[in-house]
Amino acid sequence: MTATATAAPAGRTGPLRHTVTRLAAANLTLLVWFWVCSVPVVVVASVLVDRLLGVDDASVVLYARHAAIWFPFSQAIALVALYLRLHVAAGMTRRTFARATVLVGVGTGAAYGVVLTVLAVVERGIHTALGRGWRVTDGFLADESSPLGLLLAELVVCCVVGNVSALLVGAAYQRWGGLRGTLALPLTVGPVFLVFALLGASGGWGPLPAAAPGPPWPALGWSALVVALTAAAYTAVVRRTQLRPPHP
Repeated sequence: MTATATAAPAGRTGPLRHTVTRLAAANLTLLVWFWVCSVPVVVVASVLVDRLLGVDDASVVLYARHAAIWFPFSQAIALVALYLRLHVAAGMTRRTFARATVLVGVGTGAAYGVVLTVLAVVERGIHTALGRGWRVTDGFLADESSPLGLLLAELVVCCVVGNVSALLVGAAYQRWGGLRGTLALPLTVGPVFLVFALLGASGGWGPLPAAAPGPPWPALGWSALVVALTAAAYTAVVRRTQLRPPHP
């Protein structure tokens, strides 16, 4: 009896692990479907760019970074809107929800960045096999001469900040409602464009100028700090959110 009674709690999954596991599984499914749908589009776009524009050395796959940022961005907003209330109603805390969603958001963003890097390597290999050049025309921090680690770090940071910023957007709408949540968008979406500027996006993004040329690693460090501050802001907003009863 004693052995059975003490063994049962040990087999239970804690609320943080339970939430992370469920959310990660859902995000993994969406990630797989996203790339299953995106890869054929990239292949067709590459052929069209070659045949219609006569450009055979541009990296088309790296333009998919924008879809890899904004698709999970929209999913993260919906996650907060739909799951926070259910999470609290199930007896779990806002703190657990915030920690779990940040962990899953960072992990999901990293996964999108890794897949995109692998596809870029495959694309470069195909270009090399065909005797063509391969150049990055999207204008971020890394270019065709950069080490692979720099490209990976850039893509991961871009995708991660998109996810974490989206969580903040969703939390702002939950706490302050539609009007004030919309008015707060420059602050809640701002981290994405700030990171774009820090990574030296060509011509800048939105009202932000492009970062001045220089060593790449400080820009990545500052970008990681932006991600951390955004995650902290999101956690603070979620823990102070009073959930209103749903409208009939």
